[in-house]
Amino acid sequence: MLLGVFFTAAFFASLNLHSDHIQILNKVFLLLEKGVWSHFGNAGTGVGFVPGSFLTFVTAIPMKMYFSPYSAMFVIGLFHLVSLFLLKKVTDQVAKPMIFLDLLLLYWLSPWRVEQAELYNPGYLFLFAALHLYTAFNMREKNFWMTFFHVLAVGFCVQVHYSALILIILSFVLLGTRFLKVDWRAMAVSCGLVLLSLVPYVLAQMDSSNLDVTLNKSSDSFLGRNLVMVYPVIKGIVYWFRYGAIYYGRHIFSEINFLWLQEGFTREALSGVFHVLKWVFAAISLLWSFKIQGQTLKNVWTSSPFKRGVDRTQGSVAERIYFYAFYMFVAMLAAVCLSPVEFNHWHLILCFPIVTLVLTIHWNALREKLSVKRFKALYITVLVIFCAFNTFGFLGSRSHSARMNFHQQVMQYFESWRSQN
Repeated sequence: MLLGVFFTAAFFASLNLHSDHIQILNKVFLLLEKGVWSHFGNAGTGVGFVPGSFLTFVTAIPMKMYFSPYSAMFVIGLFHLVSLFLLKKVTDQVAKPMIFLDLLLLYWLSPWRVEQAELYNPGYLFLFAALHLYTAFNMREKNFWMTFFHVLAVGFCVQVHYSALILIILSFVLLGTRFLKVDWRAMAVSCGLVLLSLVPYVLAQMDSSNLDVTLNKSSDSFLGRNLVMVYPVIKGIVYWFRYGAIYYGRHIFSEINFLWLQEGFTREALSGVFHVLKWVFAAISLLWSFKIQGQTLKNVWTSSPFKRGVDRTQGSVAERIYFYAFYMFVAMLAAVCLSPVEFNHWHLILCFPIVTLVLTIHWNALREKLSVKRFKALYITVLVIFCAFNTFGFLGSRSHSARMNFHQQVMQYFESWRSQN
């Protein structure tokens, strides 16, 4: 737990200021200096701005309380921590010994999560994914508060990132396959709150003087583009399996450097060993991920997941996790096909928690199959690999450097912003 907190803080502190951070900081400065609330979030690639009232709130209000980017980033870290305990609540129902310890390793310490400890909108998505999963599992019977927060998880995710489409499709699939039961009173109340929160964004859209809402829109972007292009759909499927493997995005995989080491021979030797071994670990873990998840998806498919009239609220917790994962895989594919732009790993990061949960159950089963000594050696090996990627990632990679101080960079940018505005 403490290691995860340390690496999260280290990734925050070693950030190199870039355009995604600046988009958020501009809205924060605008509110704090001029009292103007921006209702536009970050600009999605080629598709314009996401609704941003909620994003402005969770970034500007903490920085108003204490003027530092770390105030806003503390909220992101808190979102990640809450997501961990929501997933723990689900794994507790599986009732496997030591499974939380396995979840801490495969989720909390995973470089897939740690690398998203950054001041940009995908960093917030872990909470929405975990909350959606947790509420869905507690909607076996009609429950006002579970339905209420389930809808809020979807509705406010829409105000953070366009990948919320995955959760929207998933909720409809879960409802249609009788995976959950809805309290319609809670549905009405929560939908009303979500729509009310979107009113400022709609009004801002209607006011062309407020912001050029066509910014970053591309004429090459159209709904269903990826289905026509085909390759992005295959890419999406591969990412699903990569989330369970040590084959990370290029930020902390191919673009890790060792420039923080002064001595040339040591730097070249360590870099050479690391960049060779990472492919070995990536290949082994990717094969394991393909095997476990492929078998899981196949088993669910043979169970007729879309057969009408079957009440899926009655299965065991493990079975429901597998069915939820299958339905999310389907929702992810649908969202990928509908997407008007090609994407990267952070566009589908909402899938990471459930992918990890499936693998955690199988990882935990190894405790019974292997001797204590062998399993302990395996656990420590993965722990060391994760710590190596996390450590080398914040010391020197595409967006991080041990020589950087994110707070100072933001303060310097703030002075420049204030002089121009």
